[in-house]
Amino acid sequence: MVNCLRESFLYSEKRARDLLFAAIEEVVEDYRNCGTPMILSRLTRDGTNKARLLAQAIGYEFSNWDPASKAVTKAMLSAGVLLTPERTVIAAGIAAQASRIAALRENYRDLTEAYLIEFLIQKLGDVSVRDHRALAHALFRQFDPSISMEDFEDRVVILLATLANRVVLYEDGAYAIRRENAPLFPVAVML
Repeated sequence: MVNCLRESFLYSEKRARDLLFAAIEEVVEDYRNCGTPMILSRLTRDGTNKARLLAQAIGYEFSNWDPASKAVTKAMLSAGVLLTPERTVIAAGIAAQASRIAALRENYRDLTEAYLIEFLIQKLGDVSVRDHRALAHALFRQFDPSISMEDFEDRVVILLATLANRVVLYEDGAYAIRRENAPLFPVAVML
């Protein structure tokens, strides 16, 4: 799962991702207070620089800020959480990096991390309820023994619940991306 995210330039370590989320949120707020929207490429750079400063302040050593910041902004873009001054979602594509950003959608962190799960379900094609721990490791693994793996597994199922209108759970426990016009509940689920 980690390799799949890496190959698609979507992988970032959880702690770095959280610092980047906080930094990006601060940068968007700073620009909004100045009344000046910024473009996505500047948000990525400014967010990276601010995340480095936040990491230094807490003593977190991380050396891959540029790839991590590009992965996080790509995931945010793909999740549809970056908004223009007119409050429309910035679409992924060639013009995205030059698009003006004025705000983030509410719950942007959850939406972005849910997108990563949805991406893995679609790309791998064989993700099931048996893979909750593997998803937790891929998305939230931190090398901090004080954080319970069960808490991360709970986070996975909470994020999966937000995908109920886009992901189906089949009777055998397999997840799949919902096809257009597919019934909301394809079969009774027995767990």
